[in-house]
Amino acid sequence: MPPKKTSPTITRNDSLERGITTSLNDFCYLCKSRPDRIGIVSEGDSWFAYPRKWIAFGADINIIHHLAEKIENTDRVNLLRLASNGDEAVDMTSGKQFKKLYRILKRNRQNIRLLLFSGGGNDLVGKDNLLPLLNDYQGSRNFKDCLNLTRLEQKLDSITLSYLRLIALCEDLVPDAKIITHTYDIAKPWNQGAKFFWGLIETKPWVYPYLIRRKIPEKFHLPIIKYMLTQLGTRLKKLERSRETKGRLVVVQTQGTLRPGSQKDWLNEIHPTKEGFHKIFKKIYRQMRIHQPDLPA
Repeated sequence: MPPKKTSPTITRNDSLERGITTSLNDFCYLCKSRPDRIGIVSEGDSWFAYPRKWIAFGADINIIHHLAEKIENTDRVNLLRLASNGDEAVDMTSGKQFKKLYRILKRNRQNIRLLLFSGGGNDLVGKDNLLPLLNDYQGSRNFKDCLNLTRLEQKLDSITLSYLRLIALCEDLVPDAKIITHTYDIAKPWNQGAKFFWGLIETKPWVYPYLIRRKIPEKFHLPIIKYMLTQLGTRLKKLERSRETKGRLVVVQTQGTLRPGSQKDWLNEIHPTKEGFHKIFKKIYRQMRIHQPDLPA
């Protein structure tokens, strides 16, 4: 009798058929078994990892869900999913996470053609990050007076440096690969967190409470976040054009895709709906196909 397949073997064969995995070892197996496929590594925050309505079940929601729907079972792509909710660009390009990414790129350097990266949003509006960038409201008529502009510039510098680390890593290990990222979209602060399992699991909003804590009037809320995210987008586009990137960085201009505060585009304060994420995905995927025309249409 043939040996009984173990669970890891079944999982690995399933990943091989689908072309998608979250396991480093399985990804290496995929690249070795199907070296003709386009190797893609996705690393990022909740825009790449936001969970379905019932955590493990439900409709596709985040950007990588939409990518998986497009490429799975086509025999054209090997996709490794690394993204995690709450990740910051600084953390993903330092310490254990960066070492893990280094191992992945080194072991599969002949196969990886695209590195999808979503980073920088949590560095600005994540827990413990936003409050230090805000000033207490002192009666000013200018929303910028509610921002600590010096600290904001320092934070943007640290995000830019994170991208430079990522670019340098690719230059050393996968010089022919493209890094594709996005500029987020303008999220309107409002008192709406995440809900799962019909509201049995809820999270607090990410931005709104800190603006209220600083006693900032609501009329300034959207201008403040719009300014911060626009500055991040401007930094990334400038980096894309710089000599330092040597054409390795592709920044997809996604700001302006979604309508701030629209419940058709936004599921909660900082995460789009399925339809909203799909709008963002289409712009990213269009750029992916420019650099890898063999991706499924």
